[in-house]
Amino acid sequence: MMQNNLLETQGVLSVNELKTVSGCVEKYLGCGTCPDQLELLLNQVSDTFSHLLESESIGNRDWGQLTVKICLQIFQAAPKSIRHAIWNGQPGKEALQRIVGFLFQVIMGQNSHIDSRLLAGTALVKLINNTPQPYLGAVAAIHALQLTQEEVQDLTLGGLEITLPAMLTDGLGSLLMCRGLMSCSENEVLVCQLPDFQNGACVLLEKLFPVILTHCGDKRNQIQSRAFEVLSLWLKSTKVNIAEIWKLRDGRLLDQHSSFTTQLLELMWDRIESPVECVLESVHCCFSLFLDIYRLECSHFGDVELPLYTSQLQHLKALSWQVKAKHLLFSSLVSCFGAKKVLDDYEELPKHLLNCLMTKHLCSPASHLYRTILQQHRLECTLTQVSLSEQELAESWAQLWLEILTEALSSDLPVFQQNAANYFLVQTLQIFPASFHILSRALNGHHLGWITLLSAQQINYGSLPMDSDTLRKLRASLHCLDDHVRLLALSLLCISPKTSQALSPEDLSLLREFLPLNLNCNSSSFRHLLQANVKKALVRIRDSCLLHFRTQRRLQSNRKTGESVREPPAILSEGVAFVEWLLELCVTSLLPSLNYQRKRTALLLMEALLETCTDSWSPMKKKGQPPRDMTELLNFARQRGCWEFLAETNQQMLLACLLDETNEIRELAAKLVLTYLPVCLSQSLSTSLLERAFSMLTSPRVSQAEAGALMLKTALHKSDALVLQGIAEQGEAPVDVSSQPLNFVTYLHQLLEQQYRVAQGDLLQAAGTKPMHGLIMALRKCLTEVPETLASLRQETLVRRWRQFISQLLDTLSDISHFLLDSLSGTHRFCSPEQDTAPSLADMGIAIKAVIAARKGLEQDVGEDSVLLTEDDRLILTCCWVTLRELGLLLGYLVELVLPAHSSVDTVHLLSVTQIQDMAGIFLNILLKCRHWGVVEGCSAGFTRFCASLLKQQAPELKAIPRQILEQGLSGLQGPRSSSITRRAAGLPMLLLCVVAGEESKSQPLLHYCMKTLLDIANVPLSSDWDQTIDLPQVCSIHTLQTLTRSSVLGSAVLTYTSNMAALCLRGLSSASWAMRNAAIQLFSALTCRILGQKSNGGDSAKSGMTSRTFFMHYPELKSLLLKELQFATSQDSATEEGHLHLYPSLHPILTLLAKLQPSVDDTHGDCARFLQPLSQLAANSIHSVHVMSAKALVALVPLSEYGQVLAALIGDLPLCGNTTSHNALHGRLLQAGALLEAGLETGCFSPQELHDVQICLEEKLWLASTAQRCPLIRAAYLKVVSLVLNWSSEDFLSNLQLRMLAELESPPSRLMIGSGIFRRAVTHFLCTYAVRTGSTHQLEQIGTWLLCDDIEICVAVLTWITEHNGCKEELAGPWILKLLLSNLQSVLLEEKPSLDLLKNWLEAIVFLQEKQWELKSMAIPEDLEERLRCIEILLCNMEVAKYGPILHCQALRVVSLLLAESCQVLSPALQVRWVSLLEHCSDPTSCEVLRLGAATSLVLAGVKVISWALTASLEHASLIVRIINGGICLLQDQDPRVRTQAAKFATRIYLLSNSSEELTHFQSNRALISLLNFLVQNCCDWKETFEVLMLHVPAPDVAGILVKLESEEAARPHKKDVPNVFAEPTAFARLLLPFLLQIVERLGSSAASHKWLKAWATDNHADIVRNVDHLKHSAIQGLPAVNCFCLLTSADLHTAVMGLLVRSNVLFHLLQTLESHNVDTSNFSGPSHRLKCDLEQLHGWINKVGLIPGSLAAEVALTWNSVTERLADDKTGLQHLPGKSIFEKTQ
Repeated sequence: MMQNNLLETQGVLSVNELKTVSGCVEKYLGCGTCPDQLELLLNQVSDTFSHLLESESIGNRDWGQLTVKICLQIFQAAPKSIRHAIWNGQPGKEALQRIVGFLFQVIMGQNSHIDSRLLAGTALVKLINNTPQPYLGAVAAIHALQLTQEEVQDLTLGGLEITLPAMLTDGLGSLLMCRGLMSCSENEVLVCQLPDFQNGACVLLEKLFPVILTHCGDKRNQIQSRAFEVLSLWLKSTKVNIAEIWKLRDGRLLDQHSSFTTQLLELMWDRIESPVECVLESVHCCFSLFLDIYRLECSHFGDVELPLYTSQLQHLKALSWQVKAKHLLFSSLVSCFGAKKVLDDYEELPKHLLNCLMTKHLCSPASHLYRTILQQHRLECTLTQVSLSEQELAESWAQLWLEILTEALSSDLPVFQQNAANYFLVQTLQIFPASFHILSRALNGHHLGWITLLSAQQINYGSLPMDSDTLRKLRASLHCLDDHVRLLALSLLCISPKTSQALSPEDLSLLREFLPLNLNCNSSSFRHLLQANVKKALVRIRDSCLLHFRTQRRLQSNRKTGESVREPPAILSEGVAFVEWLLELCVTSLLPSLNYQRKRTALLLMEALLETCTDSWSPMKKKGQPPRDMTELLNFARQRGCWEFLAETNQQMLLACLLDETNEIRELAAKLVLTYLPVCLSQSLSTSLLERAFSMLTSPRVSQAEAGALMLKTALHKSDALVLQGIAEQGEAPVDVSSQPLNFVTYLHQLLEQQYRVAQGDLLQAAGTKPMHGLIMALRKCLTEVPETLASLRQETLVRRWRQFISQLLDTLSDISHFLLDSLSGTHRFCSPEQDTAPSLADMGIAIKAVIAARKGLEQDVGEDSVLLTEDDRLILTCCWVTLRELGLLLGYLVELVLPAHSSVDTVHLLSVTQIQDMAGIFLNILLKCRHWGVVEGCSAGFTRFCASLLKQQAPELKAIPRQILEQGLSGLQGPRSSSITRRAAGLPMLLLCVVAGEESKSQPLLHYCMKTLLDIANVPLSSDWDQTIDLPQVCSIHTLQTLTRSSVLGSAVLTYTSNMAALCLRGLSSASWAMRNAAIQLFSALTCRILGQKSNGGDSAKSGMTSRTFFMHYPELKSLLLKELQFATSQDSATEEGHLHLYPSLHPILTLLAKLQPSVDDTHGDCARFLQPLSQLAANSIHSVHVMSAKALVALVPLSEYGQVLAALIGDLPLCGNTTSHNALHGRLLQAGALLEAGLETGCFSPQELHDVQICLEEKLWLASTAQRCPLIRAAYLKVVSLVLNWSSEDFLSNLQLRMLAELESPPSRLMIGSGIFRRAVTHFLCTYAVRTGSTHQLEQIGTWLLCDDIEICVAVLTWITEHNGCKEELAGPWILKLLLSNLQSVLLEEKPSLDLLKNWLEAIVFLQEKQWELKSMAIPEDLEERLRCIEILLCNMEVAKYGPILHCQALRVVSLLLAESCQVLSPALQVRWVSLLEHCSDPTSCEVLRLGAATSLVLAGVKVISWALTASLEHASLIVRIINGGICLLQDQDPRVRTQAAKFATRIYLLSNSSEELTHFQSNRALISLLNFLVQNCCDWKETFEVLMLHVPAPDVAGILVKLESEEAARPHKKDVPNVFAEPTAFARLLLPFLLQIVERLGSSAASHKWLKAWATDNHADIVRNVDHLKHSAIQGLPAVNCFCLLTSADLHTAVMGLLVRSNVLFHLLQTLESHNVDTSNFSGPSHRLKCDLEQLHGWINKVGLIPGSLAAEVALTWNSVTERLADDKTGLQHLPGKSIFEKTQ
């Protein structure tokens, strides 16, 4: 076939023909093809090559790559024929000669694709391998290498003579030739002795190595990256051929001082911090291979000293642990020389590995090193002692690593703990399996560490030891306060190695217990991880059930019985029941009265349910399709009345979510409806949905209009044709039944035109009742997101109608945009139309007020200048900006829709070029003539799509439009203006950004044109008569450059212009124009962020992750620019005559940029050293901030290896007493020394000897702290430096210094001396630190003396030392100082002239120490009871009269609670009640967060102890206990997670009062809430206060008022009223309270003493409950004709009222029933309890019929007749009484 077709083909082979040849060439040529046929094939390939190179089509990846590939295949498949053609001149020689020349052109030509060039190199090497003798191949390789290096132009290979034409090369050809030679060349060719060379010469060493070495030093990133890859290949080849090399060289290759060793090591060490991608990985590979070769040589030649190991170890030890390369290279060292040897020589390595876990980019290399160490350690242990067991191996690991890993797994830092688990723990368990039990014992009592260990064990081995103790800990972890712990525990339940492994009944029970408690978690990541875990559990349930069906089918077919651990029916029934329960939980969690978190989680879980447990097949998904036999499981479940996922009630709940206030809820609900709902909704539901949607579209509230648009899109997609036709017939246009989508959007357009006409007549009325933005949103969604519409657009028969519709729509949108822009411009509309000017914000405000005045017939007050917006102002402004935003989005999406990407030139589109140009004009008008940022940002999103769509077109007239827009924008920037374009040029930069962001081309010509033009404009000097009242072109250009630089879309593309922009900024900072300076500093800030990238985790927030060496390597031009600026700044004399300063504006930004860098390890090229001199000179600058920033910059620019040397020089240069020197220079030098010392101590760069020498030098300069030095700032800086090296100072020096500083504090302060306060504060901090360091009681008493002195400044300094500097780290000092503070609190409170600053710091110190001492279980309360009571009384009085601000009030409340906790036994009830009243006030949702947090913390401090004492006292304190518990209940529902966390800790401690045997595990907030309710039921059930307080949490129903409000359909306001607590869920809490209330009623009813007030409560509430029930019954009879069903379903107030009514009526019914059972007369309640029961059953039926509440939820709160006490007897925890768990179902 090949002979008859392809070989007979003449000329160039096409891509398809090449694919055919490639597929069969090897098989064909391997069958012994005759030379003539091979020659024909070679000729065809040669012709194809010639065409590709001549027509410059070689850049075509597929064509060029296939051609080269076929050459390689020919050389491989017919080596003998090719050899004969080359060396014997057989047929095919001429074609082969041309092909070889072409291959050389490909490998050297820069226009060829890189893949083609790599293949060409391989093909040429295959040809060279065909030489008869190795030395001939070596010679050919040398000549080929010389040819690619352009050293020669001709090449002779056997009978082939190749001459290359002149061509444009990039220098990469020789490197690729080297790569090919080392990848594919025969070893004999590489290491054979070369003729005419000295002994030992071979291609590998003498020819290839120099070429590779040269390319490794290339500055071009692409070449450098590939060069190191080739170097690793060279080392691999060297390792393979090392024995032959020894023979050739007659000795070692990598001797310690050989040229190869020196060059390789220098090259690798020079690139360990290279910013070029993949270079570091290649260096690591090279280093490993280098060490392998070195070890082989040492072993072969008997070198046991290993000098190179020692030198490399020292070099690596000198690197900071923050250097990524250190850990990679250390892993090579460990692999080569062993773990024990390396760890013995480098004891700090484990600690440094632990530090790496705090930084994300260091985790992976640290993990690699850790794994290498463990593998080597295990290998060494097994080699030395073969009989070691796994347990003994694990114990040997634990000797070094157990403490370190346990510390990391127990850390409170989430990133640190998670990285330790992910990177270290898993590998530990893999290599040492028995370490699990060792770690389990070590982590006992720490839930996070223990559950992390279990999770890692499950990942590795898939099974867990589920004994009773493990289950108990697992259950506790599921209710732990820490989100991470709960998620890990959940994953243990849900994940299994086999998806068909069924969940056990215990697992399902724990899931039922866990899920309802975790639906309202705040964390988004928690919700998604929860969904992922539950989905895995559902997959296990589904697959285990399907496995049962498959097994049954197989058994039936084989007629055999199988064995099973569990009965199959149980697996099915339990799985089906759990899924049904989860479905009910999700549906009941979608009520509108519930919070966002619960609804969002419920929808995510419902998505997992529908995706896992339905048979919905999606063609868009490659994975995750339902199993083929899923229908069998669905039928099984539905036969039992389960798994009706999309029953009508569930549909209603999902559709009701479309009206939610939040976009996330709406979009997810719409996704579920559109993906999993049946083809069409019922007609009644569709009609109601459409009716509500059109109503929502006219709402001025944006969220409601968005909801209406989404509902319309859903209705269009899911409604039947009759419903849609009925809607379309309401319009004026004729209806065509063949295209319902077109009819529908035509009707929407007609409505839009009507609303536009209303707006033209009265914009205020239109904004309030018929805003246009809703319909524009609906048009966008219905046109671009509905599949039926997209299909209709592609129908040929409807093209004319669609064009007509789009044309009319564009006309309307154009009119609307002009109308709104004119309305916002006001008087500004009369400006010249050719000027692209925008009204100022003030002009917009005047224009809006003019519209309002005209509407109301008022005269506008021109002089009025109010900054407050009225309701009418907000209406018009919202209407205008949202409409313009949506208009821009619609245009962008529309163009993207009708202009498919990469359309051919001949394609006819629905939009003409003229229309597209008109749309571009609309975008330009909006972006350039409106200042509102919402308009600019929203419209830009549409404009980006517009430009991107045009740039993807093949038609030149379309592709040219974005360039025209760009040129128009830039020309407008250069032209003269009479006013500003926009604020900070906001609209113009976004317009230009949108154009350049749409480019697909890698060359990005539009971006480069834009950047060049902007830089040219910005660099134009300001004219002498520039006007500061208008935007200067230079300023606008700089703002535009800032926008382009900050854009994440452009990424690093703008960094090509880094040096130009930096130079522009530095010049702009010296401009006379403030606007220019302002724009320059903003651009410089944006450029700094773009250059330095993201900040490293766990490090200094002011530092970036880039070292100074890397920075200068990456931006060499910027290095020169910055250095030049610094040198110029230091050359200027900072002070001139008459005391004036020479300010250099660019100095501070430059120092700030340099200070953000990380220090490098060394400075091989001296890049950093050049900066040290100007930075040292800046120490003498007259400006204090320059001193500070120069010190920070010095830290970044001094290499770590030179820290000790530079510090010694700085300290040594400090003058001795009597030597004159500049105060500025001395202060700056001390700051630099302090900064360098502090940084070096953190990184461990100093040796003990270096620190000792520094301290000796500092002792010699003690005069700097004495009175001989007059400057307080210098003395303070000296003290700071000394404080850093206290541990290395001699006692004599410290005693001397202490005496001098004590004298300073005793002398009166000099208020006139600048900096004296700073110095005295530094002295105080030093003396306090020294006192605590000594640990002497006498020294601690001195702190008390300073704390109680009359000098408030010293007192405050001591207090700030406690809090800011954490001065009381020692366990002895903390309790002592806390006791001192509390003992003297009264004196501070009773001062005649109280200082709020002193009181604030005093209370703050008490609170700070209390938190520390609470952890130490050591309290330091003063013994004087009267003093405590007096302090409590004073603080309570001050808080009651609101004397303090929120922060001080919070601190005072915590201090009172601290004192009260130890005094509650003797405290008067009145004081306790006052304290509780303050707690209640602070717990109110309307209080600020600080007060609520203070109240929650106070409950932890004192609430538990007060309740514990009150329970053992008399019943007089019942009210106190209930009020405290109620405060905890309120705070557990707070919207601030920090408040809930503290309240949960309080609830946990309350729980332990009754369960003291259990270990402390803080509960999650919902679990804590249940524990508080259980505590009330168990301990306070007989008190009426308990019942009354809990009933306050049940919503009071006002059904009548709510229904009247719904029927009236009040006009919505554009902004929703804020709710004090958006997290609280009265409905869910009322459901939760119901069983507890019923139990309390039964308990109270059993006591005759309670009958009287129970009857009184019933009397007070019966009438209101019956009235609301009757109103609902009457409404049910009337049918609520005026209320849309979606109004009922989405009314949060109605749901809350109905739920409150049901709960209250249920409580009333049980109360009456209980009283009747005890023969209490209830006749005054209009009949016995059964009458109320009948009314409620009727109401319950109506609620079910309407679908107001899901059936499972209605059943939960339905009336029950069985004893609640019996139902609760078996549930001590109360966990079964959770939302979603139906515990009050009727007995069947």
